[in-house]
Amino acid sequence: MWKKLGILLSCLVILNIPGLAFAGPEEVKTVTRTEKKVSVECPQLTGGDKAVSNKINAALSSKVASYVSEAATLGGGTVHYDVHKCDASLLSLTIVMTPKQGVEESTGMTFDRKTGSLRPISYYYKEEELLNRAADGLKYLYDIDSAKVKTAPDTYYVDSDNNIIGIYHAGAVLDKNEGEIEVNLSAADPVIVKTNPTPPPAYTGSGNKGTITGTEVRMRSGAGTATDILGYFEKGEVVEVLKSDVVGGTKWYQVTRTNGATGWVSGDYCSVAEGANVPSTTTSGEKKGKITGTEVRMRSDPSLDADILNYFNNNEEVVILDATSTDRNWTKVKRSNGEIGWVASDYCKEIK
Repeated sequence: MWKKLGILLSCLVILNIPGLAFAGPEEVKTVTRTEKKVSVECPQLTGGDKAVSNKINAALSSKVASYVSEAATLGGGTVHYDVHKCDASLLSLTIVMTPKQGVEESTGMTFDRKTGSLRPISYYYKEEELLNRAADGLKYLYDIDSAKVKTAPDTYYVDSDNNIIGIYHAGAVLDKNEGEIEVNLSAADPVIVKTNPTPPPAYTGSGNKGTITGTEVRMRSGAGTATDILGYFEKGEVVEVLKSDVVGGTKWYQVTRTNGATGWVSGDYCSVAEGANVPSTTTSGEKKGKITGTEVRMRSDPSLDADILNYFNNNEEVVILDATSTDRNWTKVKRSNGEIGWVASDYCKEIK
């Protein structure tokens, strides 16, 4: 899901001038050569503290040399590097080996610019947290064998938003022909992934009944994915549904668990009992939306097969009444003339 955010640096061969890239205060110079049928682009720092630069350059040269030797045994190939934009106190690169035979490999190298020290991933995460974050990212993004879901990444780099991006080489968690996998460890949850979840408790409430329909579904402090995670529901857990709200075109339910804990869950993962009368915070008319397209259809029901009642104007303001997910996300709205209908949530932006 996450695409590598690197800048591929190449040598300006025609002019025989080394390629240049800027990584904050230091300048990264590309030193090119051909060795053992391997085309090499080796990063070297110039400027800044000389002792620090020498320390970093020695580590970079050592890794490049190691990859050159490996590529030479695989019929030759290329060794190059990516520089990742990140915090000015760091220098983050990925050294990449692409052999003519075999699979591509890479190593992330992140340095402290003040000391020149190479930062291992353990600098950011202790082992248990690292495995939990890796498992969370792999579990939701890829079809990973359950036996491999708690696998630490082979290496990492820091991207332009200072996210820690874990890299899995081909064959680490998927078949070798799948290529490399990258997981945003910073965005993943540092929670323990349960391998043997306990059965959901029996429902004892007397109000509107809802059933959790997914695994490891998050319970949040408010409606929307920007709110804090309070815990996780069990699949099949039955809750009491208190009220609903619409955020970003998605319906959310405030629910109470059998242990008395109250939080919010996405309507995509909570099935409400038929005939339930769930109060909505949007029926007061306080939640506004704006249509973000031309010739956007207003339909009688939340479905592409439903009748077209009318067309919205671009930037038309509406009142948001409800939301649901069928063949896609839909938002129920009311126009200024009193008309009520459904619009695809992609074309209705919530406004304050």
